[in-house]
Amino acid sequence: MQNNNEINLQNALEDETYFLNEIATMTQTGGYGCNLNTGAITLNFGSRHLLEIPHDYTVDIENVSRFFANKKIYKKLIGDSLKGLSSILDLEMYKFDGERLWVRFNCHPYMQDDEVVGLRGVFTSVDRYIKNTQEVENAALVIKAQNERLVHFAHILSHNLRSHASNLQLTLQTFDDVKEPGEIEVFNSYLNDISFSLNQTLHHLNEVVTINTQLKIKENIDIEAIFNNVLLEFDEDIKAINATIKYDFAELLSIEYVPSFLESVFRNLISNAIKYRDVERPLEIVVKTKSKNKRKLLVIKDNGIGIDLKRHAGKLFHMYRTFHTNDDARGVGLFLVKSKVEALGGDISVKSELGKGSTFSIRFE
Repeated sequence: MQNNNEINLQNALEDETYFLNEIATMTQTGGYGCNLNTGAITLNFGSRHLLEIPHDYTVDIENVSRFFANKKIYKKLIGDSLKGLSSILDLEMYKFDGERLWVRFNCHPYMQDDEVVGLRGVFTSVDRYIKNTQEVENAALVIKAQNERLVHFAHILSHNLRSHASNLQLTLQTFDDVKEPGEIEVFNSYLNDISFSLNQTLHHLNEVVTINTQLKIKENIDIEAIFNNVLLEFDEDIKAINATIKYDFAELLSIEYVPSFLESVFRNLISNAIKYRDVERPLEIVVKTKSKNKRKLLVIKDNGIGIDLKRHAGKLFHMYRTFHTNDDARGVGLFLVKSKVEALGGDISVKSELGKGSTFSIRFE
């Protein structure tokens, strides 16, 4: 005959509540029930664990909507259930602290005398799968955009190289019998111009190839230190135009990144701000970092002449596209910035208005 200890042990080992709680935890599944007569909502252990709801917090029909990210879907779910319809769908919910979570949610009406008197069901986290799918889709869009820019770059580069070769051939043919000193001087001037343009094109080619092929070794870098080093390069320009540079990196002091890439981002955007300043007012540049909900951002704002995004948004980051009449505009900087940012899994966006300036926001991976 079993003694009490043995009976208690056996009961513990067969405890269905324990197994249900463990299954709920392992599968990230929760169950719920809603009494439509009283408005009371019952959440099992799994539901509270999944949504991180404190056990002393009462969920009822008045406040349950706070856990649904899309209120239209929530209202439709309730409406269908009251009609006696069952539902199974993927939707976003909020945890108790406001963090979003994707779940597969089902809702079944509970009937008495052909009347819906309650709702019940379960929901399981599919957050990892949904977000992985979204990341893959986003990565595919980035790759597609990168490929389109590279194809565009290849066409332009091919055209430029052919143009340089043709100019060189034509110049050599034209000055084949050059003898006079004045003619030799003109000939040398043409050759220098062609050589400069060819070197510039090859430099751009080398930089694009490097971005897409080199081993990208990240380091933990001090963002402010990188920024200050770049500022030194523009020290004379900044003093000459009496520009004001303000920066605040308090929210994100350091980041795992390729130092040369961050230097290039700062260099190109600061250079553009100086180049395309509004001569009617002193240039102001504001640089800051932000860190919110796991998003790491770098924001660079200026009060320059701005860009007409209605006309140029679709080609803003293309190679050799310029949007102002400045003689020194080359249309290379933004192409390189976007390529380097995306090569490390981030993205860049811009807000700009003519006469008011531009704000570039860079999201790090």
